[in-house]
Amino acid sequence: MSLFITGTDTGVGKTVLTAGLAALLTRQGKSFCVFKPIQTGSPDPSHPEDPERVKHLVSAEVPTYCTYCFPSPVAPYAADPQRTIQPRRILTQFKELQARYEVVLVEGAGGVRVPVSPHVEMLDLARMLQLPVAVVARPNLGTMNHTLLTVDALLAQRLEVKGVVISNWQADDPDPAVHSLRETLEPFLAVPILGLLPPLPQAAGSFLDAAVIEPFARLNLLEAR
Repeated sequence: MSLFITGTDTGVGKTVLTAGLAALLTRQGKSFCVFKPIQTGSPDPSHPEDPERVKHLVSAEVPTYCTYCFPSPVAPYAADPQRTIQPRRILTQFKELQARYEVVLVEGAGGVRVPVSPHVEMLDLARMLQLPVAVVARPNLGTMNHTLLTVDALLAQRLEVKGVVISNWQADDPDPAVHSLRETLEPFLAVPILGLLPPLPQAAGSFLDAAVIEPFARLNLLEAR
């Protein structure tokens, strides 16, 4: 089962979740790839930043693909003043990857309302690809509003939202907003909180360690629909 991975904001842990699932699939011997349709903030277009990070955390052998890569660290619409982004080209590449791999892990850019091209936002790409969505959220103050709005925006487009993953969760964090997050957020969410991911090692290949893979396996994000 392929999956679209989005977040409540930029820098919340989308690539961490993508890498964790890539490690899980690697250990399972599954045929899969990582697809980043649009990368911004990456000076070298031949080495898009987020797919390269997945390769670093998991293995250089992980197949990764990126349709558009821009150097400016801004939203895709702003990074592409020449309006070269063509959603149809992204869809075509995705279908080609679907035909080649059992699982395609698609990582979005920023949040779901990020502008991509005229009249197209990131959630429109998710809808176009017809994939279930996982939402990554950060644990600190302000995340409840961002998470609820993100989930509501996806559900309004009749997308299947598998649930929310809270990244970089630290049980010993003294912040009361962190400790109260789950019990406060869950009653208002229309989808489940799938799990809490702790801070993880960032060394090369570290995500292939069984102890690192375990919390990703418990999310059950790659179960058949």
